[in-house]
Amino acid sequence: MSDGNRKPEWSGIDPSKIEKLLEIELMQKRAAWQQAKAGRSKVRALSFLFLFLVVASGLLAYFFLFSPESLSELKAAAPQGTPSPTASPR
Repeated sequence: MSDGNRKPEWSGIDPSKIEKLLEIELMQKRAAWQQAKAGRSKVRALSFLFLFLVVASGLLAYFFLFSPESLSELKAAAPQGTPSPTASPR
């Protein structure tokens, strides 16, 4: 038969010991949170650096492809006998 009115005995547990154990556990969790935060900040910094490099390389490519010198070279290299596209009336 089970005793439904049975109460746990709390008289043998020291409250200050429980407090110290909880404080130690909280310190361990706080250290784990700080390590996770440091890892996230590194990833965030690397992602911003990658984004900056992509944008900078895009701007450089745009500058070199569409600079006036390169456009004049493209026009000079185009065959002279080809007619320019014009809209035909319908």
